[in-house]
Amino acid sequence: MNVLSKLGNIINHNDFLTYLLAITVSTILVGYATSSIFLAIFSIFVLRYNIQNPTRVVLNLGLILSIAFYFFCALTYFWSVDKGYTNRGLGRLSVFFIVPIAMSAIPHMTQRSFKIILNSFTISNLILGLFFLATASYHYINSKSLSVFTYHELVQALDLNAIYVSVFYFISYFYLLTKIKKSKYDFLGLLFLAIFIMLLSSKTVTATFIFCNLLYFLLFVGLGKLKSIKGISLLLIFLMMLFFSSKKVIERAVVEKASNIEEVWKSEKFNRIYPWTGTTIRLLQLRNLKNQIKDDKIFWTGFGLFGSRENLRQRHLKFNTYYGYHSYNYHNMYAQALSELGIVGLLFLLGILFVGFKKAISERSFFMFTFYFIMFTIFITESFLWVHRGVFLFVIFNTLFFTVNIQKLNQVENKIL
Repeated sequence: MNVLSKLGNIINHNDFLTYLLAITVSTILVGYATSSIFLAIFSIFVLRYNIQNPTRVVLNLGLILSIAFYFFCALTYFWSVDKGYTNRGLGRLSVFFIVPIAMSAIPHMTQRSFKIILNSFTISNLILGLFFLATASYHYINSKSLSVFTYHELVQALDLNAIYVSVFYFISYFYLLTKIKKSKYDFLGLLFLAIFIMLLSSKTVTATFIFCNLLYFLLFVGLGKLKSIKGISLLLIFLMMLFFSSKKVIERAVVEKASNIEEVWKSEKFNRIYPWTGTTIRLLQLRNLKNQIKDDKIFWTGFGLFGSRENLRQRHLKFNTYYGYHSYNYHNMYAQALSELGIVGLLFLLGILFVGFKKAISERSFFMFTFYFIMFTIFITESFLWVHRGVFLFVIFNTLFFTVNIQKLNQVENKIL
């Protein structure tokens, strides 16, 4: 068999498209170019598949909302205050249109397809975790500072944001946790991911992580099962999780307690060395949004996709904040959507989350529930969908949940009672 025949067999294999999608979602953290290239390859081969096997595209409500959201973003171009940035935004958010159409044009994802994608995603996260620990160890040898094992410093080798990385690891963790049959490697993976999430030290993700673990414990383990090896293992993971979160996360929470909420909300000027915290800078952005709605009348239409940047910059100049904050987004997905897309865009976003929650609960999928719950909470502190890694992760998983056969998926995961 020659090389072309072997290549043809690979391309025509039933799982070929699944593996392309698995590689796409598994390389999001590696870089913008890699995941974008594989998504383009996936889309091209979906088109090829449809030419050879004409398939009627069937869209459900979840997918329709994603596509409609993108078209509404495109519509804002006509009133955008910064058409150049809006064009850039439409390119970045094009996955809201491409992925649902592509995944609807191929047969429904099977239980096998789902496992391939999630296993690949989880394995890649574990490998990257080992890489991050190795690079942190190298930096520790030179610096003798334990801080290299926490927060942004831990993932600096790939210039990543610890909060975004922790969301990726959160998803992998609950994929493994909700499997009915767990191997010893699954338990090792759970332990590694739990520790890593704690080292990343995101307050929002940590709080959501602990809450979802407690919810899982109440729903599926219960006090009566602590005598089993499985129950004890889960309890040990949870206790270790609390142990590793007890220092860095608590230290950061203590810093946040020093936030002067009233001062940030009312002061007319700040000096360049004002002691900002994560809470106060986000509060200032919400104050900016309140003033934008009042002064610029953006409630109904917004500035246009990615069109709020200059207005925010001017307001920071007026407040005399540190120049590094002048390019900040709202660090709140709901505020970002309202500012740039108006109330209609915000309702689209809330609708996508609502339909996802509704499907997770109606199908009794705890894994789906944890995905939409972490998205709901991370949107409060991050403009998650306006960043390449965030929008790729959200759209691919959201589309996957609305194309996979959940009834078959429920055969391999614990279901909400």
